[in-house]
Amino acid sequence: MSVNAKGKVPESWDCIDCGANTAPGFMNREQIEQAFTADPDATINQTIDDASEVYMVRPAVWTAAGMSEMGGCLCIGCLETRIGRKLRPKDFLRKHAFAELPGTDRLFDRRGG
Repeated sequence: MSVNAKGKVPESWDCIDCGANTAPGFMNREQIEQAFTADPDATINQTIDDASEVYMVRPAVWTAAGMSEMGGCLCIGCLETRIGRKLRPKDFLRKHAFAELPGTDRLFDRRGG
């Protein structure tokens, strides 16, 4: 059985501008597909820590950065460069599961703690 995670998992967690891995403990789309194709009942362990910048911003912010949905990942610094300003807490989707994840000091600062 072949698994298709397109549109559900990024092709890469690397920032498309600077190349920094925004989620060092996460698998990309291809890796997820391979794991579940090999074993549909597999348990996938992924980790997130203080080296991660996994977040969701409001669609208007993402669009202002010239990004499309599932168009790749941006680290906080590159997103700010693209929009020409520092991110503010209201830019983030507060009720999204990613809002509760650990991350870099820079991400915590922008999310407001």
